[in-house]
Amino acid sequence: MKKKNKTYTVTQLNKMMMRNDLSLWEIIEACAFIDICDCYEPMFYPPKEQEDEWRRMRGEYEPEPTLENTSFYVTEPDGTKYFYCGNTRTKVTEFFSPNGKTMDALIEKVVRFAAGSTVSAEISMNC
Repeated sequence: MKKKNKTYTVTQLNKMMMRNDLSLWEIIEACAFIDICDCYEPMFYPPKEQEDEWRRMRGEYEPEPTLENTSFYVTEPDGTKYFYCGNTRTKVTEFFSPNGKTMDALIEKVVRFAAGSTVSAEISMNC
């Protein structure tokens, strides 16, 4: 009948390694419960982004091009900002002056314009 090996903690194994009175076979027998194959099995699944990156590195597939994976912003050293999407570069400019009308005022003006003369001048939007 085979003797069942005892299970030790890492601390206990470390202390055994430091002792001078144990033979090599006693240390090997103390470590026999460790399944070395378990060390190579993943204990978790990596994030999908990581798996996609590994597949791209191996050349297994290319993801479907979307705005998220093909576009980005770049600010040049002179402060000019560009938006890149695929092979297209668009210069980004500021359309709203910091000293201009607020967004609330602009929306109110658009609503009044769209409504025409049916909106009273006395009614104000409180956004």
